[in-house]
Amino acid sequence: MRAEKSVLACGVMLVVAFGPGVAGAQEEARGMTLPRAIEIALEKSPLLQTARHRVGAAVAGVDRARAGFLPKLNLSESFTRSDDPAFVFSSKLSQGRFAQDDFQIGRLNDPSAMTNFRTILALSQPLYTGGKVSIGFEQAKLNREASAQGLDRTRQEVVFHVARAYDGVLLAQTDLEVATAAIQAAEANRDLASIRFETGLVVESDLLSADVRLARLQEQAITARNTLTLAKAALNDVMGFPLDQPFDVTDRLTQRATRSQELTELERLALERRPDYRRLGFEEGALNRGIGLAQAEFLPTVGATASYELNHLKFAADGRDSWFVGVAFQWNLFNGLEDRAKVAEAQAHFSEIQAVRTRMASRIRLETKEAFLALKTAEARIGVAQRAVGQAEEALRIVKDRYEAGLTTIVDLVASEAALTQSRGNLAQALYDHNVGLAALELAVGTIGKESF
Repeated sequence: MRAEKSVLACGVMLVVAFGPGVAGAQEEARGMTLPRAIEIALEKSPLLQTARHRVGAAVAGVDRARAGFLPKLNLSESFTRSDDPAFVFSSKLSQGRFAQDDFQIGRLNDPSAMTNFRTILALSQPLYTGGKVSIGFEQAKLNREASAQGLDRTRQEVVFHVARAYDGVLLAQTDLEVATAAIQAAEANRDLASIRFETGLVVESDLLSADVRLARLQEQAITARNTLTLAKAALNDVMGFPLDQPFDVTDRLTQRATRSQELTELERLALERRPDYRRLGFEEGALNRGIGLAQAEFLPTVGATASYELNHLKFAADGRDSWFVGVAFQWNLFNGLEDRAKVAEAQAHFSEIQAVRTRMASRIRLETKEAFLALKTAEARIGVAQRAVGQAEEALRIVKDRYEAGLTTIVDLVASEAALTQSRGNLAQALYDHNVGLAALELAVGTIGKESF
């Protein structure tokens, strides 16, 4: 009975040792909750930063496509000096410096070198592009929406990875507690065997068996402690912290609440909510616009132009100005069948994305079904594991009483204690699988977010 009280005292000490109060007791450690971990990861995750830059590029792409509707204004300045007869003749005309003497044959054929500074302010406005500008603008907006959906999916994946890593810390911490409690129980059993050996009630093999069991549990505790260290490093990694950043979790490994939903409803919801599936829908629309963009190459283009020009002998000096306006029509009649190839290429890309989207719909249903069944399995395992723990505790109590009364052997006592330790470990694993399975189901359906926790 003394050993049993020691085990109970150990359990109380473990609850205190691993409770929420310890996190605030150490100055170098910070209390960490799952919502806080998710918030940190959403701010610091390199994956999210990459996705945000991708969205920024897509937004800039929309602005670039919108610019196709607007006029373009260009200013140019050029300097030219030459004695070429044609250049000298035209420059004098442009500068308004042509005189009667310039018609002399000698001056026309062999003029002196001349300098011309030319300033041009040119304006151009597309009037008709065969739909290229409007189609390109629509395509850019669809690409922007696709990038936004990609960002949403990345955000969901980050939340899931944080939740899984956080539960991994809770599992590792619980396993360490179970191992520590088992060591305390094994030490109590060894003390009991030692007392009975010293009084001649048992043989030395009982004491040796207790020592062997204690040594095995100490090895398990070392492994559990290292596993906890690694689990914390994994959580730091997904949060964007240094791997050795110290922290203490403030939660316990418990079963998260679920709500009953039918598999068919979850599959339907997944096809509506999954951002990566919706992203493919926007990409499909953009590639469909790409077909129209390729077909627009067969159509003519019309554009208006206007310019204001200054020609002067010295830079920034007074000169002669001129202007012109015009409308240009251009139609590509034949370019080696390149346009037909562009249309065929665009149609092939569109057909490809349709096939990818169909395949992804099937994969989403499968992922949802797998996550749903895994969650149901974990829920059932929790019930079984809880009953097993209760039964193992009662069995250990009975065997301990019988051993103290000399009615059974140390082998039975060690086996009962090992069964209880295994049952507690199985329960912790079932709780972990349930919580991660719930997060995996929400990820598969596309509903996971920081509000899920």
